[in-house]
Amino acid sequence: MELNIDQLEGVGPVTVKKLKQFGVTSLYDICVRGSKEVAEITGTAKAKADVWVFNAQKILEDEGLIRKTDMTTLELLEYQKNIDTLSVKCEAVDDLMSGGVKPECTYEVYGEFGSGKTQFCLSLAVEAISQEKNVVWVDCEDTFRPTRVIEILKEREYVKDDEEAMKYLEKIDYFFTPNTEQLMGTINALSDVILRKKPRLVVIDGSIGQFREEYLGRGTLADRQNQIARLMTHLKNIAFYFKCTVIYTNQVMSDPSIMFGDPTKPIGGNVVGHAATYRIYFKKSGRKHIARMVDSPEHPVADAQFALDAQGISDVKE
Repeated sequence: MELNIDQLEGVGPVTVKKLKQFGVTSLYDICVRGSKEVAEITGTAKAKADVWVFNAQKILEDEGLIRKTDMTTLELLEYQKNIDTLSVKCEAVDDLMSGGVKPECTYEVYGEFGSGKTQFCLSLAVEAISQEKNVVWVDCEDTFRPTRVIEILKEREYVKDDEEAMKYLEKIDYFFTPNTEQLMGTINALSDVILRKKPRLVVIDGSIGQFREEYLGRGTLADRQNQIARLMTHLKNIAFYFKCTVIYTNQVMSDPSIMFGDPTKPIGGNVVGHAATYRIYFKKSGRKHIARMVDSPEHPVADAQFALDAQGISDVKE
């Protein structure tokens, strides 16, 4: 179907030109960016932009491209029962997540360095591409290694050699974003790739840490949190409108005010925390690693032990 923005009433050639300069080219983009951002881009009143977003969403709903927002409780129950989950093939961690990660949801995975955040994402990516599904990987820390994907594919016996692995690697669209400007530009332009590839999984590895590094001092706190809030809004909307799972990894800091218990907490504040449907804390415990479901609309706080090995993450072998 036609997804052009000029089908919306009041969006003329001049407005289309302004929107296209900022990467807004389809009805999906209008919904993902939201009325406040669309109003800023076009210079129009927010009330008018609200109507554009509402009408764009209505068209997508009527065409069956997104979930209806006015489902009854019973319809929602049936819809969620039949939703597809992507497992990581580590039984303990999959049980923690009721079988795996779900589309239309965002997952925040946080923990200190070496706790297994990136390996968790790589393992999920391998499971997705082994099922002929596409993956989008946005690398903010320059830690993505295609050789590691090949190794996990071979260790999990999805391929026999490097040559066979190449066709699976083509299913991963990779973007390196060395700074926050490029990160936001990449996220804003993702809809074109997502519409073409329809990925099952979108990974944003290390994004919040970039804002921490670039916005230094208390004087930049408000600007930093505003930018992070905009990023989080986009990621939530990408998950919902494109029916994919969005996972973003996060760094941690130590809170000196906590006298007892674990002083480790994720950076980014409440803006980041409230954006996630699920929050999972990874930590090291000797040779083992622990994944803790910290926040979930359906799960209790619980722990799962796992190991890091050649297969990515796997169950602890007693």
